[in-house]
Amino acid sequence: MSIATQANLSEKQAVPLQSLGSGEMARVSSVIGSNHEVARLAEMGFRTGMTVSVSRGGITSIVQLLNGSRLCVRTCNQLEILVTPIQ
Repeated sequence: MSIATQANLSEKQAVPLQSLGSGEMARVSSVIGSNHEVARLAEMGFRTGMTVSVSRGGITSIVQLLNGSRLCVRTCNQLEILVTPIQ
């Protein structure tokens, strides 16, 4: 197996936040939505590159940020949060 193939197998794909379960950790890959929604989440510390721990998964997810803040985030058609799971 080539080095390039091994690297591709070890890379994780971004998935919707709502697909993660309790206890999983992930890095925020992108927050897609209206400027207002994205800015509001950023004000609360929820930004691209941030590592989060999922307390409760699902459409209405509860996540804990590294700074200790806990947020309840509900995704919808106008807001999509993609994350990369961390082992």
